[in-house]
Amino acid sequence: MPKIEDRLRRIPPKSVVMLEVPAEENPMKVIADFLKFRQNDSGIYISSNRPTKDLADKLEGYRFDLKQALEAGKILVVDLVSRSVGASEIKGSFYVASPSELSATQMAIEKAVEKLNGVIGSKWLLLDSVSTLLVFNSSGALLSFLHFLIGRLRVIEFDGIILAVEGSLERSVLATASQFCDETIKL
Repeated sequence: MPKIEDRLRRIPPKSVVMLEVPAEENPMKVIADFLKFRQNDSGIYISSNRPTKDLADKLEGYRFDLKQALEAGKILVVDLVSRSVGASEIKGSFYVASPSELSATQMAIEKAVEKLNGVIGSKWLLLDSVSTLLVFNSSGALLSFLHFLIGRLRVIEFDGIILAVEGSLERSVLATASQFCDETIKL
C-alpha cells in the first residue's frame, strides 16, 4: 500500500479529500504522517476524538511536535472534546463545548481561518473525524455541516482532508459526503 504522502502528492492543490482509514489501521499514525507531510504549511486541525493535550502527547510518540507547531502558530486546533471532559486548555487552540455543537464549531473554524489570514503558503484543514461527529449529530445535521465546511474550504482555497473510519458510516451518508469532495482515498 502506498504511503499517505504518495497518495496525497497526486491530489491537485485546493482539493478536498475524504480519507477512509481501515478500522484496523492506527489513525494516529495516519494523522502524524499527514502532519509531517504538511509540516511546511499552516493548517487547522479539528479534533472530535481527543483533547488537544492528549493529541499532542500521542503525536509525540510518532515524532511530531504539535506543541511546538501550536506555539509557532503553524497549526491551530479546533478542539471539540476538552471542555466536555474537563481537560486543560492549551494556547493555540479554539475550544467548543461538545462535538454536538456544529454551529459553534463553524464559528471556531472561522476564527482559526481569520488567524491564518495573511500567512503565506498553502493552507489545510484536517477533520478528525466525520465518524465521531456522527455519534453526536444526526446524519442530516452532519451532512449540512460538511456541505458548508467543504464549500467554505473552496472559497478560502484551503486543502481539506476529511477522515472517516471505514465501515463506521452508513453507506448513504458516506456516499453523500464523498460527493461533496474532490476525491476519496481508501487506505
